[in-house]
Amino acid sequence: MLFTPGQTLDNTLGSLYVGSLLAAVLYGITSIQTYSYFSWFYNRDSFVHRVAVGLLWSLDTIHFVLVVHGVYYYCVESFENPLKLLTLVWSMKLQIVINVIIILLVQGLYAYRVWLLGGYHNRILAYIVIFITAGGFAVGMALAHAVYTLTFVADHEKIGWAIISSLATATFVDFFIAGAMVYYLRRSRGLQQHVNSKISTLMQMSLTSGILTSACSTAALITYVALPKTLIFMGVESFLTKLYINSFLAMLNARERHHDLPPYQTDSHSHSSRNGVAVHIQTLSKPGIISTSGSKSDGSNPRTSLSLYKSSIAPVSTLASPLESQTGLNDLSDKDGGVGEDRRRDDGEKDEDKVYPW
Repeated sequence: MLFTPGQTLDNTLGSLYVGSLLAAVLYGITSIQTYSYFSWFYNRDSFVHRVAVGLLWSLDTIHFVLVVHGVYYYCVESFENPLKLLTLVWSMKLQIVINVIIILLVQGLYAYRVWLLGGYHNRILAYIVIFITAGGFAVGMALAHAVYTLTFVADHEKIGWAIISSLATATFVDFFIAGAMVYYLRRSRGLQQHVNSKISTLMQMSLTSGILTSACSTAALITYVALPKTLIFMGVESFLTKLYINSFLAMLNARERHHDLPPYQTDSHSHSSRNGVAVHIQTLSKPGIISTSGSKSDGSNPRTSLSLYKSSIAPVSTLASPLESQTGLNDLSDKDGGVGEDRRRDDGEKDEDKVYPW
C-alpha cells in the first residue's frame, strides 16, 4: 500500500479504527442512558423531550452502523485494492450528514432550554443563541453538500474551508450556549440553599457539557489544520456526535427520580383564607398548569392562570428569585393569608418537586 508524504498506516486507517472503537464505547453509554431515561422519565416528561431522545438514539444507531461500515470497507474489504482505498465510500459521506443533523438537534434542544430560561429574564441573549444555532446548521449543511462533490479521499483538501468553518462554528456555538445557560441559571438563584444547590449542579453540568464537546471539536479542527493529509480528524469525528448526545442525556437523567409517583398523576388542593378568597391549586406530574381562582363575598370572581413547565431546576413554590417573582406566587401567598404555608404544611415536601419553571 502506497502513502503520500506525511501519511502512514497509523494516521490513516489506524485513526479510523481507533475512532470506531471509541464510538462503540460511547454508543454503549448512549444506549444505557436512553434506557434509563425511558425507565424513569419518559411518562413524565414533555413530548418534545420524549421524541428528541428516541430520535437521537435512532440517529446515533445509524451513525454507528455507518462508522463500522466505513472502517470495514477500508480495513478489510479494500485493503489489498489500492484503487478502492483511494475512493471516498458512500457511508463516510452519509456519516457527515448524520453528524450535522445530530449536532443541530442537540444544540437546538439546549437553545430551547435557554429560550425557556430567558422567559424569566431578558430574552435578548436567547434570541442570539437561536440565531447562531441556525447559522451553525447552515454551515454544517454546506459541509454536507461539499462532501458529496468529492470522489477520492485526498480531495478533502479542496473543501478545507467547509471543514474548518464547520468545526470552528460548532465550537463557538457550544461555548456560547453553555455561557448563556450559566448566565440565566446564575440569575435564577434564590434565597433557599437546596434550590441554589440544584442550580449550581445544573451550572456545572452545562459548563462540563459545553467544554467537553467544544474540546472535541477543537481537537478535530487542530488535527485537520496541522495534519491535513491524514485522517485523524475523521477518527475524531467518528465519536464527536456521541459526546453531544451523552451530554444531553446526562442532563436529563440527572433529575430527581420519584419512586412512588405514578405517571400523569394529578393532585388538586383547595385552600381558603380569612378574607373569603378560595384558592384552587392543581398540580400535574407532567407539563401542566397551575390555576388560581378566587371568589369574594361581593360577587366578583377574579381568575389567574399560571402556565409552568417541568424541568430540573427547582420548584417555583420555593424559589425566591426572579423566576418566582415572574409568576406572582409570592404576592398570592402574602395576600391570601399564608396560603403557601398551608399548602406546604398540608401537602408536604413531595409536591414541591412536581412543578418546575422550565
